[in-house]
Amino acid sequence: MSSRAWRLLFLWLCGLLLAAPLAVGLLLLLAEGAAMGNLRLLLAQPGLWHSAGLSLWIASASTLGALLFTALLLAQGDGSRWMGMLRRLLSPLLALPHVAFAIGFAFLLAPSGWLLRLLSPTLTGFEMPPDWQTLKDPAGLGLIVALILKETPFLLLMALSALDPAKVARQQWIGVSMGFSLPQIWWRLLLPALWPALRLPLYAVAAYGIAVVDLAQLLGPDAPAPLAVRLWLWYQDADLLWRGASASGALLLLAGGLLLLAGLRLLEWGHLGLGRHHWLDGRRTAPACLARRLVGGGALGLLAINLLVLAALLLWSLTRRWPFPDGLPSQWSGHHWLVLLPSLGPLLWQSLWLAIASAGISLLLVVLCLEAQRDRRPWPLWLVCLPLLLPQASLLFGLRLQIDWLGSAGVDGIGWGWVLWSQLLFVAPYVYLCLHGAYRQFDPRIVQAAQLLGASPWRAWWRVKAPLLARPLLFAFGVGAAVSLAQYLPTLLFGAGRVVTITTEAVAIGSGLNRRLAGLYGLLQLLLPLCVYALVLWLPARINPALKHGSLG
Repeated sequence: MSSRAWRLLFLWLCGLLLAAPLAVGLLLLLAEGAAMGNLRLLLAQPGLWHSAGLSLWIASASTLGALLFTALLLAQGDGSRWMGMLRRLLSPLLALPHVAFAIGFAFLLAPSGWLLRLLSPTLTGFEMPPDWQTLKDPAGLGLIVALILKETPFLLLMALSALDPAKVARQQWIGVSMGFSLPQIWWRLLLPALWPALRLPLYAVAAYGIAVVDLAQLLGPDAPAPLAVRLWLWYQDADLLWRGASASGALLLLAGGLLLLAGLRLLEWGHLGLGRHHWLDGRRTAPACLARRLVGGGALGLLAINLLVLAALLLWSLTRRWPFPDGLPSQWSGHHWLVLLPSLGPLLWQSLWLAIASAGISLLLVVLCLEAQRDRRPWPLWLVCLPLLLPQASLLFGLRLQIDWLGSAGVDGIGWGWVLWSQLLFVAPYVYLCLHGAYRQFDPRIVQAAQLLGASPWRAWWRVKAPLLARPLLFAFGVGAAVSLAQYLPTLLFGAGRVVTITTEAVAIGSGLNRRLAGLYGLLQLLLPLCVYALVLWLPARINPALKHGSLG
């Protein structure tokens, strides 16, 4: 077979491995969920529509809040000191896992949390924790705030990656010469042009928000809970009739997710269509210093909350006694670290092994796919990102139905292999997104020159292309490992309790009342991706010494 035929065959095999199971799973989910008996059982559940509306409300409010916060940071922060600081700290902010952030955020936001302790009793007069419902409130406000704080750095990174600094500087120079202020240039010219680049990341944020289970168990309402949480509880019921109800509920969740994506698309069309007249009206206004200061305060608040979350996790993991309203523990103890850490070694190694395997296989598949797409029309990004654009619970329930249909639901059929496969479906799209731009920008003449000098295609890739792309390759691996470490529902659904990771244990401990254990597990869940990212930052200069001096990137 020719090289072109091999590449085409590999693309089809990758499509069958990653895309075909999703399509078959959705068809099985539709067949199972549309059964009349399952639908009747689902519709008979009290508070069903309240749960569905709650999921839509949490997802839409958190997505729009993160989008607005990102737009304000871009429009008001150009050239400011706090924006430069935020840019430098984006990677550490993204490295903090959602579950670890949620546990630490609960330590801050609770009625007996650290924030109120720092103000009491001097400013509040509280000697005892007040009877406030700051966590698990009926409207899900605590969960919405946590999602906004976690998704804003992601959207900001996507926006900054899509901006061409030279083009932005040229447009700003033209706008300033015509009398427009920098915020006006951003609102009228630069931000509307960012919609296509932010469309897929925004959809991914919305899909995550409507189907989130781990954060909703830690921070979300529970009377009733959001729909995704109730689906997971029904699925775990010993009565198999609830499996059918969970399939019907997954279809309802999928419909809600598609409705939300359609709403975001309408918002984009409305903004680009109805706002055009306002952008081109020619009005000049002076920049508002108050708005810039407020947004700057919000950016510093975002950084401060993340630092307080880390500090709260560390403090509670070392606390023996911390009565309210003391600002710091009255008695310290490393008991949990000394007693539990040796026994947690196997759990950490299992989590790390699963993350490395998932990220490594995904990186291999993505690199081979990108090489196979060379000189061909690339896959549409929306198709690659389909697992990220649809509610995770709906996709996973469909995939699990597929495994049951194949007769692989026995003890030997569920384990590390199925968990690894289920994680690949979500890790591979992130790795593809990280590598797609770098591969497209790479000059193919460099490899062609190596082949003209006698190197084989494999040797030219390994000795020339790979060292030059060392940084994006390793960064994509780090992102894949971090995404794998954060997977909660795939591990539980396909591991069936026999495969546990630090994330599943952190959610279980964080949902309880032992803050010391929750702080310890939250820090350990943060430690693994930080180790991976540190290795990713250290290795490129060792692979290609030219990267150390910035001469190659």
